[in-house]
Amino acid sequence: MKDRKHLKHEVLEVMEGGLRGNAAARAFARVVIVLILASIGMYAIEGRMEEHTWFHPLYIVVESITVGVFTLEVILGFWTADVRFPDSEHPRLRFLREPMTIIEILAILPFHLSLVFRDPVYEGMLEILELLKLLHLLKVGELIYKKVRSK
Repeated sequence: MKDRKHLKHEVLEVMEGGLRGNAAARAFARVVIVLILASIGMYAIEGRMEEHTWFHPLYIVVESITVGVFTLEVILGFWTADVRFPDSEHPRLRFLREPMTIIEILAILPFHLSLVFRDPVYEGMLEILELLKLLHLLKVGELIYKKVRSK
């Protein structure tokens, strides 16, 4: 049990350390920033490209990778919630109520919903929800703010 708790602490340190944390945390924060900017950039370009062009498969690959990483980040955050909020009676619920967790879930939600709702009737709704990706920019801002604040 102690090994699991230690692993949770290490995972949390990497995820929460940001640009001011240890080397692994800084690397993770940089990857997250790049993935967010890539996802938003691809989304902006994809709206102007035809679905049958060379760009669409690239968009799907980048989107799948970024959503996969962000989904894993939410899952790991949920898993480490008891370490992050040791005094909370319901640490996982507290994690789910965190503003950045809500933003993260809203940003990946359209992708996951598109896997479930493949009917063209829902296509317009999902396109509107994809605008929620822009909320990820708040995470970039948070990571940069942590770096600036720590100086």
